[in-house]
Amino acid sequence: MQSLIEKAFLIPFQRLADQFSAILPGLVTVLVVLVVGGAVAFLARRITEKLLQLLRFDRMMMETELGSMVARSGMFRAPSDFAARLLQGVLWVLIILIALEAAATEMTHNLVVRFVNYVPDLITALLVLLLGSLVAKFLARSALLAAVNAQWWGARLVAGAVRVLVLSLTVVVALEQLRIGRTALLVAFAILFAGVVIALAIAFGLAGREMAREWLGARTRPGDKREEEEVFRHL
Repeated sequence: MQSLIEKAFLIPFQRLADQFSAILPGLVTVLVVLVVGGAVAFLARRITEKLLQLLRFDRMMMETELGSMVARSGMFRAPSDFAARLLQGVLWVLIILIALEAAATEMTHNLVVRFVNYVPDLITALLVLLLGSLVAKFLARSALLAAVNAQWWGARLVAGAVRVLVLSLTVVVALEQLRIGRTALLVAFAILFAGVVIALAIAFGLAGREMAREWLGARTRPGDKREEEEVFRHL
């Protein structure tokens, strides 16, 4: 009877206690790193925000496009708040990596290695998004000016379509860099892009046949010189 009780209860309980005592030091270390690191990150945020306010960082940033975007988002009190919280987020990422390494297990070590190897792709994707947003803004502005000068109806619609198309392509490239849903994204974007092109072609063919005939006839008629007018209107 005593042997049965030992096998059923005492031995499993002893094994559980041994396993718990083996992971307890690492668990305590992880909690200490998270608590101390969280306090350091919070103090770093507060000090950074106060320092940027003393340097009049908000006034300088409000004159730039980034400062205007931060103000329009409504998520941050000021650009200094955004910068301080961004620093706190970066510190939290480092703290979590340190805590995972402090756990000293194979699984956490592999997670840290995979994340560190993923950082270059993450930075590249952010740069792609930044560059894509700038290119989309430039092309949308150019399309708007060209459409207004040509006296097209719906010039803002054309500019918006150009901006959405370029931003969509940018997001697909960024996600491709991050290796997130690679095949599905490429197929979805190809279907969407082909659908938009076919829809525009059908709409132009049905609604603008006469206009297209006149436009092509004016340019293929021999001896007919097109008068070039340059009309610039500022919006």
